[in-house]
Amino acid sequence: MRWRHTARYWHELGSRNPFGVILTGPDLQPREWDTEEFFRLGAQDVAYVCEQLAQIKPDLRRGRALDFGCGVGRVTRALAAQFDSVVGVDVARSMIATARRLNASIPNCTFRLNHAGRLRAFAAGTFDFVYSRLVLQHIPPRAAARYIQELVRVLAPGGVLMFQIPEPLEHDPDALFSAEERAFVDAPIADTPVKRVVPRWIIHLYRHVRFRRIVRREGRVHRMYMFGMTRDAVLDVLRRTEAVVLRVDADRSHGTAEAGYVYWITKRADAAR
Repeated sequence: MRWRHTARYWHELGSRNPFGVILTGPDLQPREWDTEEFFRLGAQDVAYVCEQLAQIKPDLRRGRALDFGCGVGRVTRALAAQFDSVVGVDVARSMIATARRLNASIPNCTFRLNHAGRLRAFAAGTFDFVYSRLVLQHIPPRAAARYIQELVRVLAPGGVLMFQIPEPLEHDPDALFSAEERAFVDAPIADTPVKRVVPRWIIHLYRHVRFRRIVRREGRVHRMYMFGMTRDAVLDVLRRTEAVVLRVDADRSHGTAEAGYVYWITKRADAAR
């Protein structure tokens, strides 16, 4: 999947149901959220992260933080209560617009759109803490590996990076509605004068288009692109950076049967900024 397609895809999802596609239901379909409850869960996530930080790096400087793949700022807002300033970055224009609107009253919380495959807007060593959860799993492996390197690059020496990514997912990300769509497209064709002369491929193409319109009208996601990287592949990427792995925890927050991990990283104190 090309990067511009990723941006367009998440912009469209964020335009329809930004809360629901950030925190989906057990079937990976968007659900409806109460705004207060949605942000309360973000605060809950950050409370847990800060508990872990207190154990892993009790002397961590609470200066600048980065929320990579911030969506509408669910976690960014909560991090702003823990750090001097927080920047939320996302690929989707609609998500960033909503994040700015919902968090306008929080002065130390800012949001930036990033359409590039790197984080060129930020110099090396900019952030004391970098957070990314439920994000890298939606990025193709080669691009995810490049972003992991970027997250290490923008991390300050002695800072902490926390990111989550599952093992490669075995299901086809394009198959979420494949059986349902196939049944719709292949249903018997009525024997009418018009349909007798229209080529079957045109009727099938029309049904594909109509099915997707129905799905869109109902607010469902036709595809929830999900990927992943093996633990060995992630560690290999990190070995090519200035990262020091502090801990790797088992994690199932991605919502499928495959294994997943949360990686806790620091950067050598002698690393160049």
